[in-house]
Amino acid sequence: MPPQTKDEGECREANQIPEWVKPEVFQDLLKQQVKDYKETKSLRTSAGVAKGENYATIMLRVELDVETEDKSKVTKAYMLKTPHDTDSYRKLLQKSNIFDIERGMYMKVVPELEQMYRDVGFEVKFGADAYEIPSSDYYVLLEDLKPQGFKNVDRLQGLDQAHTESALRKFAQWHAASAVRVDTKGPYEEKYTRGLFKSPEIVHALFDGSMKSLLKYIEHYEGRETYLNDLLNISKKLGDMAADISEAKPDEFNVLNHGDAWSNNIMFQYNEKNEISNTYFVDLQLPKWGTVAQDLYYILISSTSLDIKTSKFDYFIWFYHSELVKHLQLLKYSKPLPTLRSIHNDLSKYSGWGLVCCISIMGFVLLDPILDDDGDFDQILRGEDSNFKKSMFTNPRYIKHVNSILPWLQHRGAME
Repeated sequence: MPPQTKDEGECREANQIPEWVKPEVFQDLLKQQVKDYKETKSLRTSAGVAKGENYATIMLRVELDVETEDKSKVTKAYMLKTPHDTDSYRKLLQKSNIFDIERGMYMKVVPELEQMYRDVGFEVKFGADAYEIPSSDYYVLLEDLKPQGFKNVDRLQGLDQAHTESALRKFAQWHAASAVRVDTKGPYEEKYTRGLFKSPEIVHALFDGSMKSLLKYIEHYEGRETYLNDLLNISKKLGDMAADISEAKPDEFNVLNHGDAWSNNIMFQYNEKNEISNTYFVDLQLPKWGTVAQDLYYILISSTSLDIKTSKFDYFIWFYHSELVKHLQLLKYSKPLPTLRSIHNDLSKYSGWGLVCCISIMGFVLLDPILDDDGDFDQILRGEDSNFKKSMFTNPRYIKHVNSILPWLQHRGAME
């Protein structure tokens, strides 16, 4: 989302380094990873991402200079996620410890899914390795993927067809494994199934708050006359829509959704021909058990490039379904396989969620760089009168996408 300049982002992030981040905290981990470890000479931190590219957490790159027994020098780097130090953020953490959830996802859930593929002779890796360190504070510690060449696609340009297909293949693998896991071992712990819908503050911001902001600035949108009445009518039903998608239905095909499936949470690695060789997920703090429509609308509406967003949508669903069935069969799923028609039925049933992804998530993704404090996490939870919301809903790039997507969603019944 809206990034800052690198220097300014690093300066602000450096001021938010937790006091507990000291060399001794990493000592046991370094002993495991560095042969003949002797001592840590220094610790440096810098911004892991530009400010605004990661609303939900502060991301720091931690570098430790290590000396071995033979006097050799080794530098180890990690990515450390810590919370924003604001009242509203702390209140959210008291209700749902997203750091505990994400550590559990990396340390327990992901290795289990990867092992399921290994057991059938197929190698799949979903993301970075995670580590535990002695800290009583909120944190997630991950390997630094940058040295391996992983990077994000420019969110303002969006994912092209090749990147979208690669992401959807990974979602299909993830969804398939999670469905088989529950089929064979039973449900996940409740903390891994709630997603963002269990936070009234976030639901209000994404559903009601975003709709109010959209309607406030809708005079900037061409062709609004054709869908405005339908939009006004559906705006009164957003609470029902949120409640509907928040609860998994036992008669539907359900999976463990990533839950925050936008382009900055997907990293790509490339070979010497600049072809995509691997795709990893990051930010696993909002997993949600339920319909695949959640992840599919989230990624395809928020993060694809405008030229393929609607024109290739049905093709992408076909592609995803093909990959999903292939991997369900590989993992020996015992229940009836979801049909392409059933996936489309779910997308139709939850088309209102597609509308929410358009009027909220996509706005964050397409927002231009902001060089002041308006990009802070708290801005998501504020009302429609903030400068941040105005910047989002009057952004020419966002308007260009919305002018295409809102009529398309109306034609698919999302405003009924």
